[in-house]
Amino acid sequence: MKILLVSPSQAAVYGNLMKPSYPHLGLGYIAAVLEKAGHLVKIIDIDADRLTRQQFISDLTKEDYGIVGITATTPTFNHAITLAEIVKEHSQAFTVLGGIHVTVRPEESLKFDSVDFLIKGEGELTILDLINFLEKGGDIGSIDGLYYKNNGSIMKNKDRALIDNLDDLPFPARHLFNRLNYTYPDTLGKQAMPIITSRGCPGCCAYCSSKSLFGQKFRARSADNVLSEIEYLIKNFGVSEIHIWDDNFVTQKSRVFQIRDEIKKRKIRIKFAFPNAIRADYADEELLLALKDMGTYSIAFGVDSGNQAILDKVHKHIKLKDTEKAFKLAKKMGLETWAFFMIGLPQETEDSIKETIDFAKKLNPDVAKFHILKPFPGTEVYQEFLAEGFLLDNNFNHFGIHLPPVHRLNSLSRDDLLKWHKKAYRSFYLRPTVLFRQLLRLKSFHRFKLNISTALGLLKNMF
Repeated sequence: MKILLVSPSQAAVYGNLMKPSYPHLGLGYIAAVLEKAGHLVKIIDIDADRLTRQQFISDLTKEDYGIVGITATTPTFNHAITLAEIVKEHSQAFTVLGGIHVTVRPEESLKFDSVDFLIKGEGELTILDLINFLEKGGDIGSIDGLYYKNNGSIMKNKDRALIDNLDDLPFPARHLFNRLNYTYPDTLGKQAMPIITSRGCPGCCAYCSSKSLFGQKFRARSADNVLSEIEYLIKNFGVSEIHIWDDNFVTQKSRVFQIRDEIKKRKIRIKFAFPNAIRADYADEELLLALKDMGTYSIAFGVDSGNQAILDKVHKHIKLKDTEKAFKLAKKMGLETWAFFMIGLPQETEDSIKETIDFAKKLNPDVAKFHILKPFPGTEVYQEFLAEGFLLDNNFNHFGIHLPPVHRLNSLSRDDLLKWHKKAYRSFYLRPTVLFRQLLRLKSFHRFKLNISTALGLLKNMF
């Protein structure tokens, strides 16, 4: 079967200043599983491929696709539905939705006439079973993880168990992406690629919906499997830098040591960065030294707030003193440090935001990013804000992380959150020592070019 997989536009999430950051590895994994089974697969990334509506229609009608699979986060969901409507208007293909948003809201997502099937949870095995059913027939009710329609009624099959052994999955089908269409932000060189070495995070942060898709059980690929993929990327794509996109790579310390040792054993010399952050309470000296030993030069931490009561409220289970210690150790080892903060968490006040800004200055990371919380469906904070009447906007188009807030709090209006967001950036970055440090970070012409657009976005946030 000919299969088209589509990543909708993420302009609402990341803006239009630059190309998308990374290829969609979730689609890459699904494509790899389907190719291994003998199917012909094409991937379209609307933003990376810079496709207009008419160009998408042109690509769609060039082939006789049996299935068009579309992934959806909350801010891309409405665009995913628009793409499904285009597919139905211009082809005979079945449409399948997957991704985090439809996983937490399956029945609501399947109600659209343009959607034939919906996959809840991890999609690799479910879509393979669905295609086998469409080609050969059988019992559709036995396909775990599938939602479908029967005479207008929504039918729900049993949830699919999480994939236990991730080593069984083939490496993502990166050859189906045009890697030149992505920016790979803040890299030192051009030849960078992302990888995912584990799924699931044992954390229970109230604002995170990742556990709805991948669960809280930490499932890790073996060190041998991870290094085989890295060697594959070096050999076939000339990669010199790897960005690890796990929810929490350091959950299992012994595996970090195994990966480091395997890197040394295979004499691999390559740079690593952790742009998706690790937990500060796991980052002791032994672990950070192992990361440094394996070639890591940049590491991010999800700090969230400088107020301990707010961290406790959202079940972060990290003490501010542990975060301070992690930053001191990382700097001692010469690692670049990033810190991610959120404004507008439950129980936030002007005083707590001031504490967060002061804590950011105290930590003094190389890069600080301040986001206004987005209460995504499927999270505890979404339910809390909905119950308390704090949710002001339920238009999913407005849930992009760089867009204005969709909620208020007891003592903070939406305008207040916007004001403090700008103030946080100004307060942190408009300091002579920080401005000078930003210039020192531009260690390569490639990074300099990437940071021009980032600087423009930062100035927009400030003023």
